Amino acid sequence: MALQTRNVFIDTQSFVKAGLDFRSKAIRAFADAAGDDEFNHLMTTISVQEVKNKIHDAIKEGLGRVMDFRRKAKMLETSTNPVIAGFFAAYDQASVQSHAQDVFQEFIDDSNATVLDLSKVDANEVFRRYFQHEAPFQEGKKKDEFPDAFSMLAIEANLKNDEECYVVSEDSDLMAFCAENKRFLLIEDLASLLDLYNSHDEERATAIKSYLAIHDEQIRKEIADEVERAEFYNVSTWDDAEVHSHTVIGVDNFDPDIISMDDETCLVSFDVAVHYEVVVEGPDFINGYYDREEDRMYAAGKSRREESSSLDVSVEIEMFFEVQENKFVITDMIVQVPNLGSGIEIAVEETESYY
Repeated sequence: MALQTRNVFIDTQSFVKAGLDFRSKAIRAFADAAGDDEFNHLMTTISVQEVKNKIHDAIKEGLGRVMDFRRKAKMLETSTNPVIAGFFAAYDQASVQSHAQDVFQEFIDDSNATVLDLSKVDANEVFRRYFQHEAPFQEGKKKDEFPDAFSMLAIEANLKNDEECYVVSEDSDLMAFCAENKRFLLIEDLASLLDLYNSHDEERATAIKSYLAIHDEQIRKEIADEVERAEFYNVSTWDDAEVHSHTVIGVDNFDPDIISMDDETCLVSFDVAVHYEVVVEGPDFINGYYDREEDRMYAAGKSRREESSSLDVSVEIEMFFEVQENKFVITDMIVQVPNLGSGIEIAVEETESYY
C-alpha cells in the first residue's frame, strides 16, 4: 500500500508511549524523512504545549527519584567510584528542564514541523460537537477532549481542497473522530507509518520481511536473552521485598515494521509481549506481630512469592545487506531491546489480596 498523503499529525500520547525519547531511532527516522520533505509534519500550538507539559512532569518525577536514591543510599555519598559519584553530582533542576525542552525543540526543527495556531478554528463547531457528544467527545470524559477537538479542527481548517492527513494515535477518542472524518487517516503508531513509507521499495521490503520470518526463532531467543539479562526490581507496597530471580518463559508473535532503509542497512522495529516468571522474597509480615508501644510491625522471618506475568518491550533490529547477482542478500542482523538499562519494574505483593 502506498502513502495516501504526506501530511502527518502525531498525537501527544504517541510521544509518551515512546518514552518522550526524541532521539530514539524511530522518531529520528521520521524527523529525517520529514526534514527531507518526505512528510509534512503538522503540529498545533496545543499539541506542542501538551508535549512540553509531559516532558516537565517526567523530568520532575525523574529528579524526585534521584533524590529518593540519594536519601536511601547515603552511605555511598563519599564513594570515589565515578559511576556512583555521578548519582550525587550537583545539578540545577531548571537547567535539566531547559535541556529536555531543547531536545524536543530540536525534533520540531529537524522535522520541519508546521505549528498551526487556532485562528481558523470555529469555536461554535467545537461546542456543537461537545453538546452533541460527537467525536472526539465521549461520555464521562468529554471536557478532557477539548484539546484534541481544537487540534483536529485546526488541522482540518489548514488542509487544502481534498487533502488528507495521517493521525498517529491509539487514543479511542481520536480513533472515533477519524472514523467519522474521512480526511483523517488513522495509523496506530509511528513505526507503522514508517513501514508504509519504506515499503514502496517492494523488492527489498519483501526480502527483509522474508528473512525475519525465517529467523523468527533466533530473534525470539535473542529478545528473551536480553530481557533475562535485565534487572528486575519490585515496586509494590511489600516493604523491603526484592526480586530473587526471574526467568523468561516465552515471547509472543511479532509484526515487524521497516523504520528506515538505505542501500546497505535497514532498521526494523516492533513491540512484543514477553512472558516471565519471577520469585520475590521479603519480610513475612503475615505471621509477624505488631508492637503497640513502638508502633511498629515486626516480621516473622522471610516470605517468598512466585508469580507469572508479561511485559511489552520495544525491539529494534538493524540489518545489513548487499546486492549479489541482482538480488538482495542479508549479511548480518543485530537484535536489540532498548530501554532496559533502567531495569524492569514489577509489583508483587506479599499476598494476592491486593489485586
